[in-house]
Amino acid sequence: MDQPTLQDVDEAFEAVRTRRASTACESQATKALWRTHHHPHRYERCTTIRGALVCRRCSWMYPTAIIAALISSWVSLPDRLDVVMVWALALPATVEFALGELGRLSYDPRRQIAVTIPLGIAIGRGAAAELADTGTWLWWGPALVYGSIWFAVAVYAWMTHRGQYV
Repeated sequence: MDQPTLQDVDEAFEAVRTRRASTACESQATKALWRTHHHPHRYERCTTIRGALVCRRCSWMYPTAIIAALISSWVSLPDRLDVVMVWALALPATVEFALGELGRLSYDPRRQIAVTIPLGIAIGRGAAAELADTGTWLWWGPALVYGSIWFAVAVYAWMTHRGQYV
């Protein structure tokens, strides 16, 4: 049996260092998933806030939804206008998400923000209606329909690309 050379030992240590660095990177990415829900190969979909990666869509959608819900709790609109507004404002983000996940549309942060702000308004208006009257279809209709579309497209894209589109 041949004795290992110094070069063999160096290569073995380098392999261990590389494996540990990779594991540490994966561990760090897993810890950040609650803020980003994107893996490192999709970090272009994130922005940095106070040194932490945060999903760009969420960073615009949630504050917009909260502001819209607060305003909606003070301002009432005719029911017919509410229904059209909520369904119409959520549609562009749904189309953009679906086309992006299916590889038919390249990622563009400006476009994502442009369709996410109306989505946030729709979510906020629907949430305000739900808080005022539990079980309202102004919230549950779009949430079930659009939510199902988002979920189905995400699962299809993930299965098609063997988990690369998480």
